[in-house]
Amino acid sequence: MILTVTLNPAIDKILYLKDFHLHKLHRLEDGDMSLISPGGKGVNIALNLKRLGNEVITSGFVSGNAGHMLCDALQQEGITTSFIFTPGFTRTNLAILDRNNETLTEINDFGEHIGQDDIDFFLEHFETLLNRIDLLIFAGSLPFGVNEEILKAMVEMARTKSIKTMVHALPKYTQSLLEASPFLIVPDMRSHYKLLGNPVDGIDQYLETGKKILEQSPFTEWAIFINRIENVVAVSRHQSYVIRPKNLKIVNMLGYGDAYFAGFVHAYLQNWPEITILQYASACGLTNVEDLYKEIRDAQAIENNLYRIEVEEVG
Repeated sequence: MILTVTLNPAIDKILYLKDFHLHKLHRLEDGDMSLISPGGKGVNIALNLKRLGNEVITSGFVSGNAGHMLCDALQQEGITTSFIFTPGFTRTNLAILDRNNETLTEINDFGEHIGQDDIDFFLEHFETLLNRIDLLIFAGSLPFGVNEEILKAMVEMARTKSIKTMVHALPKYTQSLLEASPFLIVPDMRSHYKLLGNPVDGIDQYLETGKKILEQSPFTEWAIFINRIENVVAVSRHQSYVIRPKNLKIVNMLGYGDAYFAGFVHAYLQNWPEITILQYASACGLTNVEDLYKEIRDAQAIENNLYRIEVEEVG
């Protein structure tokens, strides 16, 4: 059983438009689409993991009617929900995909403030959940009122039960993560290009930074940079890799990182070799970006895309 923790989940409102312009009234027409779905990185990863055939529990903080809607939607997908309900509201995120101009505009709400009593209650609840799981995933942002200490606490609590933790989070949380030393660190660098105090953007810088992460984090086995789909960089204790898809045709980057992360987790749990794990993870990401939806809808397409993934062993 896998537990995904999303401390700042959301309801995702996604608009697929043929042509989007600022300062203009848009009315949806034939060929446009409007979707509402549960969101937040850990929630998205849970949805993909379930589509890949894994058993998943999700937890975190939710509020209000939107929180109930989020839980109901996940349960309909066959995912077990174990969220803490708090006062306030569950945030709404808006994404606009302009298919003609090939642009993606995202506006993420900040969410509700979480009080210390709710944080303490969550950690007590989290400790009981650890008795039901084999792997922990933390992904996404932290809501107001919650600081990075909670990441360290979760990783360390999981380690006492010999449970590995995989993390997909903003670069600003990296220092705390290095101290906690989870099994896998995937920095979310979509809008942040500095890590460990230095600019990081390009294969050489990713490789160098990945090695630094492993040097400073004794229990971390993997550091992976996935924000450049054409050149994913993965650094393990054994080898460094650059992973490239062939004949890439991007339709939609919404949810790419979550699909990749879920693919890595799924493949890792099969005890496959490192290169096979990376091929499968990138095939999941490729399958996602070549479809309109934010989560994987066709698991068979992943198998068909494996041959399009090239893995190069580097320094």
